Amino acid sequence: MSVRSMFAKATLVVALSAGLTLAPEASAQKHIKQNLAQLVNQAHSIISGEVISVTDGFDERKRPYTEVTIRVGSDAKGKLAEDSLYTFRQFGLLKPRSMGNGKVYLGVSPEGFANWHVGEQVVAFMNPTLGGLTTTVGLEQGKFNLLNGKVSNEVGNYGLFDGIDSTQIGAEDQNLLTTPGAVDAQQFMHLIGKLAQGAAQ
Repeated sequence: MSVRSMFAKATLVVALSAGLTLAPEASAQKHIKQNLAQLVNQAHSIISGEVISVTDGFDERKRPYTEVTIRVGSDAKGKLAEDSLYTFRQFGLLKPRSMGNGKVYLGVSPEGFANWHVGEQVVAFMNPTLGGLTTTVGLEQGKFNLLNGKVSNEVGNYGLFDGIDSTQIGAEDQNLLTTPGAVDAQQFMHLIGKLAQGAAQ
């Protein structure tokens, strides 16, 4: 799915679900559910690191954006160097903005897009940048937070291991497939590495 299609789909979802509070399962179904193997296969880079900057603004085409910079700890696809900085822009502002003329611009990132905060440790499955903007693969499904040695995405890992062939991974990783919610970070990264290696072959 193209970044443009995801933007359009997310905007439609906002219109249809305004005012609703959704459980993680319902939230994950607002867009195409993707398991971990699909996230790995579609990602241009799989970055683990620390978010060091989150700002917003308007680009030269007057599109609202949120700009995020991550200090890279590792990239499971080997495209980014350790300790390098990876900066990207996703569509939409962080919050509504006064335009100084009595009007307020409401173009925040659509519901379903990943949220970003300075200081958080993340694993981000990134799409390539197209036209100056990008998103995580699967939107909020493709951004994981690391906390207390465990990782979880913004829909509580709902559907993350559905459909993954347990015979294609090592015995040490198979227990992840039946673990609900947050999972051990080291095992998670190990499994990502194996899936990325398999996708490259």
